[in-house]
Amino acid sequence: MADPFEIIVGTYEQYLLGYKVTNIVNEYKMEKTFATHGHYSSIRSVDSNKYYLASGGADDFVYLYDLRYRIECARLMHHNGTINCVAFSPETSHLFTCSNDGTIAAIRCGNWQIEKHWLKPHKGFAVNTLAIHPTGKIALSTGADGVLRTWNLVKGRQAYATNLVPRLQLDAKNVNVLKWSPSGEKYLLAVNQRVDVYSVELAGIDSEIKFDSKIVCVEFLKDDLIAVGLENGRIKFYDLDKSAETAETIAHDIRVKCMAFKDDLLVTASSSGEIKLWKYGRNTLNMLESVNIGARITCVSLATAYNNLKCEKEDQSEEVPQEIKREKKFRLKQEVIVEKEGNWDVTAIDVPRKTKKLKKKRNIEDIQASTISNQKQKNEKDDAIADVIPMNQKKKKKKKKMKKQKEEENLLNANNAENKVENKTSNRKRKAHSTQLEENNNTPMKKPKKLNETISRTDTVTLKESKIKLTRSKENDDEIPPKRRKKERKVVEKSGAILKKKKKKKQ
Repeated sequence: MADPFEIIVGTYEQYLLGYKVTNIVNEYKMEKTFATHGHYSSIRSVDSNKYYLASGGADDFVYLYDLRYRIECARLMHHNGTINCVAFSPETSHLFTCSNDGTIAAIRCGNWQIEKHWLKPHKGFAVNTLAIHPTGKIALSTGADGVLRTWNLVKGRQAYATNLVPRLQLDAKNVNVLKWSPSGEKYLLAVNQRVDVYSVELAGIDSEIKFDSKIVCVEFLKDDLIAVGLENGRIKFYDLDKSAETAETIAHDIRVKCMAFKDDLLVTASSSGEIKLWKYGRNTLNMLESVNIGARITCVSLATAYNNLKCEKEDQSEEVPQEIKREKKFRLKQEVIVEKEGNWDVTAIDVPRKTKKLKKKRNIEDIQASTISNQKQKNEKDDAIADVIPMNQKKKKKKKKMKKQKEEENLLNANNAENKVENKTSNRKRKAHSTQLEENNNTPMKKPKKLNETISRTDTVTLKESKIKLTRSKENDDEIPPKRRKKERKVVEKSGAILKKKKKKKQ
């Protein structure tokens, strides 16, 4: 055996166990690698291909595992009944499942999405088992309707059907063993004590084999050699070309529940929990190693052994990091000593004298050039500022003049508005006062001539005392011309004299 492999076992106690088989100088050992308790009911079928592992159980779930990292990568819930069979395609492109709910599903590996779901492949009856051809283009299925159906997996539809009831009668509904030969030229059905081998070329039965005990499991070891596990705990080898038994041994005390093979090694498991490793030939069968897991085994599958990459990464992170290669790029000659990984300590630097002198000269020239450039920049800024200053002063003066003009206009407008308001109030008061006098004296009052102009310029007029008091603001007096002032004085004096005369007459 070149490469080690793992024996994966499903149990009635809902556990999934793994045992690694190693060969050291022709001494085989089985060591336990993992144990999971994911299912809620008994596990009915297990299959693996490459680094994928799938298990289906009576809890209607399909659990998917990645053997490289030892983790659960998906959980499928597309069936509503006990999952009877789980099988990967040869190229591990699809996973096929069948269930008691009467459906078959094809699931894409990787994204785990359902690509095809046959809802009534066996007219709604339970699907017992599936077998995929080594090419991956054809599949066989048996169900509780007693019909063997062939499926075209390229087109995703049924190719033809074979009724098993005329030949097997009532046993046709309980066919649970269905296997393809390694070359794909033959396939077999097993039920009770009978094995029927069919030929693809003949499209019919090639041979019929009967045993003295109930058949539980069958495996094609070669195209012309099969191993049969019986309920009485025996294993029998049968040569199909010679139609004769070649070897027989008592493998277990109880029935041989399941079998699996790899190269010239055969693995058998019993319902009592025993796992045995055998080396077989056409006429011999020798036991190499046995283990008792302490649980009732229901199904077995063999997988290539993968190291736990998750644990390896953790171990690598704990280890000391490797040396880091760095490129040494130095312009000058230097002596460098590396004391620790990743730390660079410079112990001594030998610089020649010529390089030192050149450095000093370059530094002095750089400083002089930088000072000259700075002075030029300052002078350019000063010139620009000098050109801009007179223009800014002219603009400021214009703005001040405009502000003064606006303020003067605003003052004039405000004064005119105040005068208008005062004239309106004075007219109202005068009218009210005249009405009072008319009520008291019952005599109408004559309006003075040309008094409107004078009254418009007074703040208050008291007619009882026959005096007109004029109050003018300094700003208004300055604005009125002198000629107009004289005329106004004369009018006021005449009005005063008239009022005095009227008073004397009344007395």
